[in-house]
Amino acid sequence: MNIQKALAEFITFSAQRDDAISVIVSTTAYGQAPLYTLKTDVLVGVIKRCLSGEIDLDDLELWANVIESREDVDCAEHEGVIYALSNSEQMGELDHQKLEKILALLKD
Repeated sequence: MNIQKALAEFITFSAQRDDAISVIVSTTAYGQAPLYTLKTDVLVGVIKRCLSGEIDLDDLELWANVIESREDVDCAEHEGVIYALSNSEQMGELDHQKLEKILALLKD
């Protein structure tokens, strides 16, 4: 699996996510051009899956931390959302109520 495919698998929480993590951690993102762009539909889908209980809140926070730290992931369009999801110490503990609010903002 190449890094571009690994990023896509990880970001969409696909079945091959664990394999993708191995590729991601062994590949540097420093100085890389974006290989994956986080789209609204993917972000909304992940948040909905978390709200339904399919994705754990801790996994969502880790996911956002990885996205925020990777230069090869373009999340500029949703930078504020990713920041809010990945920085619970500044933004407060992540819960379903906050996710509902974020989801409402994304749909506007």
